[in-house]
Amino acid sequence: MRLSEEMKKVPLLASANINAGVDSDSVNMTMYHGASFDIVFGPSYAGASGAVIKLYSGATVGAKTTAMTFNYRYGGAAIKSANADVLATKATSAALTCTTATFASRLLTIEVDAADMTAGHSWLTLEVGAEADAGECTIVAHLYPRFKSAAGFSALT
Repeated sequence: MRLSEEMKKVPLLASANINAGVDSDSVNMTMYHGASFDIVFGPSYAGASGAVIKLYSGATVGAKTTAMTFNYRYGGAAIKSANADVLATKATSAALTCTTATFASRLLTIEVDAADMTAGHSWLTLEVGAEADAGECTIVAHLYPRFKSAAGFSALT
């Protein structure tokens, strides 16, 4: 069994600078039970207040119609340190402030079930707010397919 055959991996954002705020690419959840988003803020992530992460559902690509509450966990230490892979206890939020002291160079995982999306909505979009002074951010989604297929199909169109 290969993880890439069991789950759909979707690169959504690779940003050199998030201080103006940025949205991830949107994911079409029609063929998926749920999504897990891995977010990594780089070492240059800085500022008095951290970016606020929000997750939206919408009926079309890029539509941020309904803010969703999501589950999240984050790494216990900076990447390349002991406990970087030990995730904190699950918590929930609809607007997660990612303080720079806690999230710089750490993994943040956000999870949501497709069943929790608003009826008629099939697209998810993550918003990284403009609150941080500087920093980069990478987001990759891992989708749980309704029907397993090694070949797969795009979740971006």
